[in-house]
Amino acid sequence: MKEQLTVRTTGQIIHISNGKEEKNIEVLNRNLVRVYKEKNSEELVKLHYEDNKEAVEVKTDKTETSVVISFDDYQIFADEKLNISIQKDNRLYFEEYTGDTAIYVEEKEFSLAALEGHKHDESLASFKTQINITLFDKEDKIYGLGDKAAQLNKRDYEYISWNTDDPSQHNETYKSLYKSINYLLVNHHKDSYYGIFYPSSYKCIFNIGRYSDKFMYIGSEKGEYDYFILLGSTPMEITKIYAALVGHTLFTPRKMLGYHQSRWSYNAKEMEEIREKFAQYQIPIDYIHLDIDYMERYKVYTVKKEEFPDLKGMADRFEKEGIDFIPIIDPGVKVEEGYDFYEYLKEHDGFATLEGEQYVNQVWPGDSKYPNYFKTKTAQYITDITKKFMAEYKVKGIWCDMNEPASFNGPLPNEVEFPSDSAMHYHEEVHNLYGEYMTRAIAKAFEEENKRPIVITRAAFATTSPFTTTWNGDNQSLWSHLEASLPQVMTMNICNFAVNGVDIGGFGNETTKELLIRWMEANMFSLFLRNHSALHTRKQEPYAFDDETLQIYKKMLVLRYEFLPYLYDLLENAHTTGIPAQRPLFFNYPADERTKQINDEVMIGDTILFAPVTQQGKTSRAVYLPEGKWIHYFTKEEYEGGKEYLIDMPLDSTGIFIKAGAIIPMYKNLLHIDNQKLDTLYLYVEKDGDSEYMHYEDDGETLNYQKGVYNRYQITKKGNKLSFKTVTANYASNYKEIVILSNGTEKRIPFAEEFECELN
Repeated sequence: MKEQLTVRTTGQIIHISNGKEEKNIEVLNRNLVRVYKEKNSEELVKLHYEDNKEAVEVKTDKTETSVVISFDDYQIFADEKLNISIQKDNRLYFEEYTGDTAIYVEEKEFSLAALEGHKHDESLASFKTQINITLFDKEDKIYGLGDKAAQLNKRDYEYISWNTDDPSQHNETYKSLYKSINYLLVNHHKDSYYGIFYPSSYKCIFNIGRYSDKFMYIGSEKGEYDYFILLGSTPMEITKIYAALVGHTLFTPRKMLGYHQSRWSYNAKEMEEIREKFAQYQIPIDYIHLDIDYMERYKVYTVKKEEFPDLKGMADRFEKEGIDFIPIIDPGVKVEEGYDFYEYLKEHDGFATLEGEQYVNQVWPGDSKYPNYFKTKTAQYITDITKKFMAEYKVKGIWCDMNEPASFNGPLPNEVEFPSDSAMHYHEEVHNLYGEYMTRAIAKAFEEENKRPIVITRAAFATTSPFTTTWNGDNQSLWSHLEASLPQVMTMNICNFAVNGVDIGGFGNETTKELLIRWMEANMFSLFLRNHSALHTRKQEPYAFDDETLQIYKKMLVLRYEFLPYLYDLLENAHTTGIPAQRPLFFNYPADERTKQINDEVMIGDTILFAPVTQQGKTSRAVYLPEGKWIHYFTKEEYEGGKEYLIDMPLDSTGIFIKAGAIIPMYKNLLHIDNQKLDTLYLYVEKDGDSEYMHYEDDGETLNYQKGVYNRYQITKKGNKLSFKTVTANYASNYKEIVILSNGTEKRIPFAEEFECELN
């Protein structure tokens, strides 16, 4: 006998039961639906859907075999087995898969006979939760999941959300890297898009058609059946909805968009050499990073006095020349009696425990304990000690590493205890959140002093981006890793991490002259731009090879600094709206099929198409340009869009194409980012076409922008006229002069809140 469907409603939540189980569908707003049997805990995973709820007119109809929920252009159907499908404008838009979803896993240990192709055992996977989603055809494309070293389209691969410290030579088959971002952007039927977010911090599997070409699944042994469907028409629209759900990307200080020089590890003499040589060669730089060897026996929040007898004085001297220091802080705290930081956390129950005893593993200091950032008192102590440390040594930011959390003496057991103020949590639940809660505590040290956080992290969860910037971990000096860097950074931007990058030149192994040059040329627009290399590898500072390398590297850095106000505008827009700063081409051209699997071209905002060389020995490359007219930035050659071109790119060149009519704000002659010296705004205006651009200005450092202390300028090109209008004026502008760069000429105009001029 069939069980009849029953329906009840609570506000905009529709509860549907078939007599055996219940599924709930919550229409949070016109673009966001939550489907769940039981909700995942939100004590630690902080979502923002309550801030984005809106009243939606929802109509529910029921027959004996189905329930239909209608709102706006959407209809949600639930059948007798409570499987969900969605139609948009009477066309199938989304569907939970209704076929055979049993997952059989092959045994990991093969006999010789099995290796030779004979039958071997399979076992049925048993997930507490398995969310099955139909793949409509083989052309479906799925993007997302953060820092995986893979192409943009993750179709036919399997990945595991479990933050993992693995310094191996990463490739697309590595299932787990440093971040766990449970977000997918799905393109199907060629012109249709939706998003999926799974809000559980427990380990889970994303099998994206690798097991079956009919469906993909999210499997979890601990997480609940609970996911969000993000509804929209374009990738841009869906990503904005996602950013509003998990929290908008951090708005960093402007200076963070400068160049960072790092190595494991610089000593004081080497740092002085960097200061001298960058000044000698007039190479732009804003930060030097201090890796683990600056510490006294790897004890966090200490300084090795014999190496840095006056780090504060040194930091003060460097700051006067425009360079700030960012030291590394790991979570592992050395077990050592008399070490103040250790003693405080030990005496105040500030460490993780196992069976009631403070848990010990090994990382760089040897025997170490792990701070419990989930307890308010411990987190506040970390905030306070961070403020004290930064003031004592005059360092300007914190680089958080090893916070997956990493360990040398075997992984942390699932049962390690991290109690919060209100509940007991175990490592299996907080592992993917550990890096986030570390950065939350450290970011608060800045926020309490009305400063924007300068925090960098290796490990992250989907909800981490409001607190920190990121880099993508220990890459290698390999051409394949250079190729992977572009889709990695684009994917992190899709996943709401705008200030993201990879280690220029590669962290491990030995870079080469050509690789280092091409790496800088390929990543010069990444909002986090750091050259970083490992102990015992060849040095890779810009001057470490020959004069040609130095001059090309410098040329690209100078150009990056010229585009700084454009990049800062993109960051402010990402922070405000969720629109990525660096995007795959299909974000701007979602109907163009050719754009959907291009991994080596990037849209930098709306008007710059970036297509660098990422393969060894190449001095030219094919570049696909979407619709419209494009102008090569260096040669000024014009190209009609909708075609592919073979473009010469010798070693000293990269592929920058500007959309016709584009307006791009620029600065000139910067070696460091000093807000007080940004007094001349250059407006690069490309020929042909009409356009409009909104430029943003603030102090670049404080949180005052949250109180409306900023300016916005509307700049419009129409025919041969350019108009400039101040639309928001709540900040005392630094600008004294505006220089218009058009058709190879300069026109200088004293800064005014509004003006109009003819273009040359």
